[in-house]
Amino acid sequence: MRVERDYDCDVCIVGTGAGGGILAHQLAKAGVNVWSLEQGPRLQDDFFKTVMPPGPGSTFGIGRNTVWPSDPHDSLFVHPLFADGQHGSTARPEGGFQHFQVLAVNGLQNLWNGVSVRFAREDFKYWPIEGQSLDSHYSAIEKLITVCGTREGLDALPDGEFIEPKPLRPADHMIVDAVQKLKDGYSYAIPNRKAINTRQGMATSCVSTGICTSGCPVGSVYKFTARLLPEITTLANYRLVSNAKVLRVLRSAQRNDQVDEVEYLDTQTQEKRRVRARVVVLATGAVETPRILFNSADATDPQGLGNAGDMLGRGLQDNPKVVLSTSLRRLWGKQRDYDIGYGDLLILMSRGKLADGAEFPFIGHAIHGIPDVPHYLGQMKWMPPRIKERMAKYLFYSYVTLGLFCAGERKLDNKVRLADTTDRYGVRQVAVDFTMPESVHEQMDVMMAWGRKILKSASSTLIYETRDNSGTGIHYAGTTAMSADPSEGVVDSHLRVHGFDNLYVCDGGVVPHLPDKHLTLTIMALSHRLAQRLSIQFQSLEVQTGQTA
Repeated sequence: MRVERDYDCDVCIVGTGAGGGILAHQLAKAGVNVWSLEQGPRLQDDFFKTVMPPGPGSTFGIGRNTVWPSDPHDSLFVHPLFADGQHGSTARPEGGFQHFQVLAVNGLQNLWNGVSVRFAREDFKYWPIEGQSLDSHYSAIEKLITVCGTREGLDALPDGEFIEPKPLRPADHMIVDAVQKLKDGYSYAIPNRKAINTRQGMATSCVSTGICTSGCPVGSVYKFTARLLPEITTLANYRLVSNAKVLRVLRSAQRNDQVDEVEYLDTQTQEKRRVRARVVVLATGAVETPRILFNSADATDPQGLGNAGDMLGRGLQDNPKVVLSTSLRRLWGKQRDYDIGYGDLLILMSRGKLADGAEFPFIGHAIHGIPDVPHYLGQMKWMPPRIKERMAKYLFYSYVTLGLFCAGERKLDNKVRLADTTDRYGVRQVAVDFTMPESVHEQMDVMMAWGRKILKSASSTLIYETRDNSGTGIHYAGTTAMSADPSEGVVDSHLRVHGFDNLYVCDGGVVPHLPDKHLTLTIMALSHRLAQRLSIQFQSLEVQTGQTA
């Protein structure tokens, strides 16, 4: 679609992750003139194949630098792609809320686990929209990104459009049996639902590295560059600008209820540049988007754009989690004669009861992968290194981890706010205030007891346990919450910032109440819904103005 000369594009989308990637693809395919801005570079296509190849291979994870003991639950958060405090939007103070950010095209989806689950009807109880309004968008996204799974008929975890998952392995069957033995009517262990191409014979077919969170070497796990960018990259109406750190969004000089420019820093040349757009969409995450809006303060909104009701940055949520790892005795000495797959082949679901009788749902995953370090021997400090190596090989395919998550709790005092610190470019960062209520501790106690029961039934040995609610769930939500009342949130039911006609947010920040489930598929469904709305808007404009594609 042609735009007027004083505009660079119809829609400027900031961010290329879960929300931004889907939105760019759908709008560009519809003929809308789109620019995507991403503050990091585009990684080379073979980055996870040659630069960071997956899996320990025949070494059983034992290398010259293997350290005993090692923490089995730290490996997910130690990766060179995670931004440090000099490059990211937060300074990441020790002991504070841990904000994980990947500054590259695809964003966090470079290291995404692929889990793609629908929210249940009950999960939308405090939203200004009905859950069924996303049904068609969920289905469209599941087909677009290729979600594997099985139809189970569970109200708490609605079915979707699935391809076949990977077959369960011996460890998975042991966990399934342990859950079924509970016979409580609400505990389930079913095949995981992940955005992974399990179909064979394709360039993006799953190659079974055993873990997805270190980056997929073949693009089997959905990400924008692997699946959707190739379809639009040659279109005349699409442009991707990388190494573009957005500094602020500027209000229109003609209308207070509109923005018309996005200012960014070219991080390679250090030059400031601007993009003029009819519509601006921020899709950079529940911490980064508030940074941009706070830094966009002007004379009309001195506390930041979209912050007239003092709700910007408030209500930060992440899923509290417990993690339990063990070696299953009945698998000792077993050799692998099965497809290790993508590691976490099972979804676990149950309900817990608190001391006051209140019940709460929780969900999680059973993981049986190939660890880079055989950390299940970590606490056996008395064992000589040579014996440890021998034992590591004997126990290597017996290791199982359960990760269980409950719902986030919306507290307005848990917030993102402007900080006194700046990043390496002199851009003002944000800080996070976050505390955990006692009720969350009690929920984690209940989840831990449930996980312990399952593992013991499956022949666990020493169980290593951790718990956390300081950002390591990486399911950030709530800081630009969707609300019908402008005094209770930042965006309306269509994701448009209250008080503005053409400024939108499309990331986890718009989720007002975070349920126990992973939120990425819902972000994508909301993005698909927004793309549909904006496409209609620009088609209508084309008819009115006589513009041609």
